[in-house]
Amino acid sequence: MIRVLLVEDDAMIREMTRVFLESQKRFEVVCAASGEEALAHAKDPFDVILLDILLPDTNGMQLCQTLRSGHHCPIIFTSCLDDVDTIVHALELGGDDFLTKPYDNKVLAARILANVRRVQMDAAEPSLRGYTCPAFRLDADNRSVHCRGEDIHLADMEYRILSLFVRNPNTFFTANELYQKIWGKDSLGDVRTVQVHIHNLRSKIEPDPAKPVYLCNVWGKGYVFLPEGKQE
Repeated sequence: MIRVLLVEDDAMIREMTRVFLESQKRFEVVCAASGEEALAHAKDPFDVILLDILLPDTNGMQLCQTLRSGHHCPIIFTSCLDDVDTIVHALELGGDDFLTKPYDNKVLAARILANVRRVQMDAAEPSLRGYTCPAFRLDADNRSVHCRGEDIHLADMEYRILSLFVRNPNTFFTANELYQKIWGKDSLGDVRTVQVHIHNLRSKIEPDPAKPVYLCNVWGKGYVFLPEGKQE
């Protein structure tokens, strides 16, 4: 059974989502109508958190940061706000995925299952403890990189994407392929989530994020991780 914490202040959306997910016979749904209720429930473990951004007592993005201190499960933002800046900010603050309202409940269930599958696949991967390249040293235990003399925290999704690149150096991945491998499903052409995480990773590991030399994008081929840096 997949335990879901549903944080949604709209009573109709909350109830419709709960009823649909529980009708699938594989989800156990705990509901919260506010940030305060969410934090009270978050004392227990969950497999995934569905988090609305506009809550009556707090901003969902701020709540995400608080939840992240004790939960490493996937956090999927749900919001009627779908501008690029909102999506970027939500993912930067620890979100794993973003679903725009109104959403189809079947799509929501698919997103949940894909994120849970990804976590299971990550757990089965061999450890990257001790990985070092000229750009950074990866701390797999703390999910951070030591780069340019400082320790820089990676959001969970950033760590997963970087881990994929580290395990497959000098290998090209299109944005769609990255989405498939990381999220476990087809992107259906919407690769903004991938682009945001790549942008965030570059800001943490590249000397000049505007001119990347380690995490590069080659037209017609895709993204590639070059451990020794791009040779001019």
